[in-house]
Amino acid sequence: MDIGFGCSLWANGKRTGHLDGIGIYSQALWQGLREIDQNSDVRLKPYAFGENLPEMPCGIPQPLTRDYRIHAILSGALKLPLSKSRAISQDIDLFHATDHQIPLIRGVPTVATIMDLIPILHPEWIKQDLKRLKSWIFATSIHRADHIITVSEHSKQDIVQHLGIEPERISVTPLGVDPVYFERIGTTQRDAVLQKHGLKAGFFLFVGTLQPRKNLPRVLEAFQKLPEAVRKEHPLVIVGRDGWSNEALLPQLEALQKRGEGRWLSYLPQSEVLALLQSAGALVFASLYEGFGLPVIEAFAAQCPVIASNTTSLPEVTGAAAWSVDPTSAKSISKTMLDVLRQSDEREQKIQRGLARARQYTWQACAQQTLDVYRKVLAKKGRR
Repeated sequence: MDIGFGCSLWANGKRTGHLDGIGIYSQALWQGLREIDQNSDVRLKPYAFGENLPEMPCGIPQPLTRDYRIHAILSGALKLPLSKSRAISQDIDLFHATDHQIPLIRGVPTVATIMDLIPILHPEWIKQDLKRLKSWIFATSIHRADHIITVSEHSKQDIVQHLGIEPERISVTPLGVDPVYFERIGTTQRDAVLQKHGLKAGFFLFVGTLQPRKNLPRVLEAFQKLPEAVRKEHPLVIVGRDGWSNEALLPQLEALQKRGEGRWLSYLPQSEVLALLQSAGALVFASLYEGFGLPVIEAFAAQCPVIASNTTSLPEVTGAAAWSVDPTSAKSISKTMLDVLRQSDEREQKIQRGLARARQYTWQACAQQTLDVYRKVLAKKGRR
């Protein structure tokens, strides 16, 4: 079974030195499938949109075409497949688009991983250039996939409800936790990271790209409602690169730092993020919408208390292991931040629940469920 493995966003992350959630998923899924590969007939062949593709753990991907956007418009409006369709169809039995960049390849069934429908449901949250075109391209490309993989039951229901796709064409494969998050970092190493960034243990932590749906302005509003002594003792530390639509947010972060009540550390390597998770008083993850919420289970694995939204996929992922908040209410978030600090018994119970919860999510399980989807689609097509 020869599988074309789409890894365009993973390749882009390799170039920039920063992997977002989809890049992490693509890389971890590749590794999980490669482990299964040793005992099965599956052969993975990397493909990507773009030019001068980088050397990656999967090798240098084969180029699909130079620009996905042009292909998406031509394939959506005119039903034009990739010009390389014939050669690709002779090389692979199935193509898996792991990263929302879904090609039309004549003669090859396609599986597409769709994390969420944010470009369709909330176009106001995506980058504002050509957002209507982006939403149309996204919806059109999803419809043409033979089968869809998504990462939560919530996202599956969104796809059924808002795109009218039959439930039997959608499989749910939850994400996994990198085992490194379960490893306890030594005190010396943790202290070195804290000293580097001028911190002491017990701070509130926000992790995520600075973009509208991550809801950082409301988290800042909630933080400002805390007593001044609490803000000084438990500052707000933000780890995330600047995304988009942050014109009003960035001055607030500068003011937070000038008051000595927080830090914006932008992008950090995984080892430092892990040290911060193991030192934080709580992760504050009050996102307005998540298809899954990978930072939550990474925090669970690191034994970091979690404050999470009570909407979209997050209750499904967190179970009873997180403190739930209304992400539209600064009062709800602020009150819960105080609860985490004051409720020591509840805090320990939730840490243990979170650790048990994190152990339920593995990349090995995600990879096996994905392989089952490949076999199902190929059997239906009569190819294997």
